[in-house]
Amino acid sequence: MTHPLRPDTTVAPALHVDFPAEAGRLAQVRRALSAWLAQAGVHPDQAYDIVLAAGEACTNAVEHGHRGDGGPVRLAVALLGDQVRVVVTDRGRWATPDTSGEHSRGRGMGLMRDLSTEFAVTSSEAGTVVEMLIARG
Repeated sequence: MTHPLRPDTTVAPALHVDFPAEAGRLAQVRRALSAWLAQAGVHPDQAYDIVLAAGEACTNAVEHGHRGDGGPVRLAVALLGDQVRVVVTDRGRWATPDTSGEHSRGRGMGLMRDLSTEFAVTSSEAGTVVEMLIARG
């Protein structure tokens, strides 16, 4: 039996992807995550949601998290029982999104929150960490 707070490595070892904070790297990161989820046996519909949420967190890290030096960003993913734990870490501090206007940005945080059973964003001088637990279906 798997401990609920420890990764379930019996199905697939944890995935760690470190990449520069460059928009051109995001497709490669999404492909690596999709392949890992397929190997882990995650249902395709749920894998889509996980890639969507993780991709949004990685995009935010690229857009808002770097300090102008191109990175780095880390995506870490692990199975935890019937959920997938996604953690995205960068070295910057995210600004509070402006959601007041018709063309405002900032909908990604709501999307990540809606797709997760647990969601947290923690910013410090060292950077920003996004943590999500998402049902693996």
